[in-house]
Amino acid sequence: MTTYTNPFTGQTISPSQVGYEALTISTSTILQWPINGTTSNNVVANIIEVTATTTGLSLILPSALQVSVGQAAIIRNIGSNAFTVTDAGGNTIASVASGQVDYVYVTDNTTTNGAWGTVAFGAGTSAANAATLAGLGLIATGTTLNQQYAVQTYASSTTLLQTARAQMNVWTGGVGTITLPSTSTVGANWFTIIKNDGTGILTITPTGSNAIDNNANSVSIQLQLAESLVLVSDGTNTWYTFGYGRSNLFAYTQLALTLTGGTTTLSSTQAANTIQEYTGTLTSNQIVVVPSTVQLYTFTNNTTGAYTLTIKTAVVGGATVSVAQGNTILAICDGTNLFNANSVSASSAPSLTLPAGSVATPTLNFISNLTTGLYLPGSNQVGVAVGGANAATFTSTGVLIPVGIGGGTF
Repeated sequence: MTTYTNPFTGQTISPSQVGYEALTISTSTILQWPINGTTSNNVVANIIEVTATTTGLSLILPSALQVSVGQAAIIRNIGSNAFTVTDAGGNTIASVASGQVDYVYVTDNTTTNGAWGTVAFGAGTSAANAATLAGLGLIATGTTLNQQYAVQTYASSTTLLQTARAQMNVWTGGVGTITLPSTSTVGANWFTIIKNDGTGILTITPTGSNAIDNNANSVSIQLQLAESLVLVSDGTNTWYTFGYGRSNLFAYTQLALTLTGGTTTLSSTQAANTIQEYTGTLTSNQIVVVPSTVQLYTFTNNTTGAYTLTIKTAVVGGATVSVAQGNTILAICDGTNLFNANSVSASSAPSLTLPAGSVATPTLNFISNLTTGLYLPGSNQVGVAVGGANAATFTSTGVLIPVGIGGGTF
């Protein structure tokens, strides 16, 4: 950057200075440097006392190219109206309220506008510079800090950075993904807003072991068109959501959940997704517990492993539904029971294809007795289950009755 030095000492010098200037301004006023010892009106003096006769006026500093870095002035507002101090391009450096004193100085003189630092002095009280204090999510309006939501649009999949704090992230593309930053990186109370204003489903994915609304780790959520929500970090491992605006045009949302066996209880946020798709490799029989509320679901079992998938409420004695691997069913929950809503008329259906089932969960069973019915124990076989035990097996070579025949002599 340009500097001005004394040819004898090598020290940085300033142009000839005017020690004091008293200005009364009725319009926005451009100042000039007191170059070569020539003084004139409206110069940048060491101390400038300003009276603005009306509101909305500016004191415009001259080109930063003409002075060294460190060139400074003290500007004091002795009038009743606030005014702003700007660089040569009209960019606000400081807003000076009545009675406030600001010390402004050049920090970069490589451009006409330059860069300026400010220090606000109080007159018996402290007066902070709002523009200096404004951070992410805040904007200086005059001498006060005000909340703002900066809008950032995305048309391709992206990962949000820490600078997205308090930001309105608007999706404008087709199908895509927004990945959240780590909660431990952004810290507690960090928040951001996401809205799907695009043409396809937007998937919101947490990072690493982070969870959304205490769902299983790394479970994503999907925003339909026109949906939006706010996400807040707890600083450790969880994102909490609120203000989840659901679309009135696209009411059906999908949950993609990975299962490994055992019992999984859906949160209210997970269960709010009408379409449920389950994947993963089961290492034991899987039970999924849905909330005890009225809801219509479609369940798709895309898991692998030789184990069953049963869906129920937490109500003891409530009816359950089983979904065979590779199958999708429509189910109704009445708050207590789950009923398989798939139905067919015997007079119109040419055939009825059922999943294999098992002796513990026969495919063709009864609402009041789910462990009794018919199942497929092997190829070209029909098994009869009674109370979860094999009572008979029919094959092409005969009938096998493992518990024997009671009630008479044969």
